[in-house]
Amino acid sequence: MTQKHLKYFSPILFFILMLFDAQLTQRLLSSSVWRAHLMLIIMIFATRYLPKGYMLVVSLCIGIVFDLYYLGLIGIYAVILPLIIWLVYLVHPFLFENIFNLFFGMIIFITAFESLNVSLQLIFNLITVNPLYFVTKVLGPTLLLNMGLFCLSIYPAKKIFWK
Repeated sequence: MTQKHLKYFSPILFFILMLFDAQLTQRLLSSSVWRAHLMLIIMIFATRYLPKGYMLVVSLCIGIVFDLYYLGLIGIYAVILPLIIWLVYLVHPFLFENIFNLFFGMIIFITAFESLNVSLQLIFNLITVNPLYFVTKVLGPTLLLNMGLFCLSIYPAKKIFWK
């Protein structure tokens, strides 16, 4: 797939993955909060091939859609998603050296994503959460689920986004 085609195809893919993440997260709700971040994982893969400005604009648009659809207000995901993508570009040369760097980078970025998400929601008094609950019932299961999603998505993502 050429870069021109990928630029048209990737926002649609990210939108579909956003919906899939929401459905998967909704199905996995129990005593723990399992949050799927397959869209973020695939966006991290896409940063290797797509330009920085393009990915920042796409992540901003996807963040706005996510905010409007799931939260009802613009701001949380519209800020966090482009910020994470920008951080990926900062460590871009080190991140794609090998698969282990990418795996541990994904863990760091999802941790940052979840921590920023909870921090912003706490700042705006949208939620109240105990830090121990957040780490044990939200962050732990979320990282475990996304480690599995990373392992399942590595091969298809490499086929789509890497030359």
